[in-house]
Amino acid sequence: MRPVHSLRDLKELLQAGFENNEESLEAFGKTYSTQLKAYLIESNRPNPGYFKSPLGTWEKIDSAGWYLNQDYELSNTLFLDCTRDRVWILYSLLDAAESDSIVEKWVRGTNGLDSCWLSRGQLLHWEKFNGWSRRGIGLRFSDGLSPEESAGNFSLKAWHGANRYVEGLDEILNMAQDKFAIHSVRFQKRSGGSISISAEWYSNGKITVNRATDVDEVLISIAEMANRYADSLKEATDLRDKTLAAFEIDFSQSIPMDEFSRTVVKGQGNMNLWLVEVEAEPDFRRFKGIDLHTWDRVLLDVGPNYVYLTIPGSGCVNGAPRLAVVQGEDNSGKASIYHDGVEVFA
Repeated sequence: MRPVHSLRDLKELLQAGFENNEESLEAFGKTYSTQLKAYLIESNRPNPGYFKSPLGTWEKIDSAGWYLNQDYELSNTLFLDCTRDRVWILYSLLDAAESDSIVEKWVRGTNGLDSCWLSRGQLLHWEKFNGWSRRGIGLRFSDGLSPEESAGNFSLKAWHGANRYVEGLDEILNMAQDKFAIHSVRFQKRSGGSISISAEWYSNGKITVNRATDVDEVLISIAEMANRYADSLKEATDLRDKTLAAFEIDFSQSIPMDEFSRTVVKGQGNMNLWLVEVEAEPDFRRFKGIDLHTWDRVLLDVGPNYVYLTIPGSGCVNGAPRLAVVQGEDNSGKASIYHDGVEVFA
């Protein structure tokens, strides 16, 4: 069995999977191909050696900034692109459920790591480019703050092809998108008259490649989103440092004040905030506390359909898109993030 110890090896393995080339897959000890999964991860450290390992030990490979993480007993391998300071890309060929579980446990359980929470503008990024077209959308309203016995959920995934399009679907989706948060989007890229990439992009920074023809084209598209998110982090940090203003997050639906308070004062849920309520009015709450991602201080003012998030000093600004995405999908619908009047993470 041929080990994967270089970026070239990884590309050959991925290309064999895209082509379903059994002979090439067998050379790497694979009997079948699985979908490529990629996860955009925000880090406050320069390399993975600072963190515990999700599987085995971190090993550098030949290309600068690239690592592999392997459980030799189970022959499970993850690949990590750390060529950017703040935004890493973790690649996996494990089955989806196993892969998601390993990555979530690693990120959620490691101080200094967070998901890259993709806002609406980032999820719809590819619509601006020739050759790319949207082929489906997933909306979510999980009612994650309400007690289980009274919670109500809404989710919709609408995939559509180019030839058999459902009449009236555009109107339904446009109305729903004005109220609900986008959880995922499926895009296709066509090159030379055929589909070269079909991938689903998720709000928590996950990408699933359903179909592809060229490994370099896939890696470049994923790297472009990582670069875009890294630029957003830098822009938001620069604005925060210059103006000292709060991040304003506007939602399309009302925020359930009591349920919000009960969640954040216990440090529960994917918002990853542990706060103390210091002021309460019927339509306003004020909190102070910490972001569990980095243990930085944060201040939070919550109104009927908005949040002002202040991240003092050198605190990590990734808390702003996390709060927007998680709270939007949990309870408050479509979200937009501003800082001193400038839209960020767009």
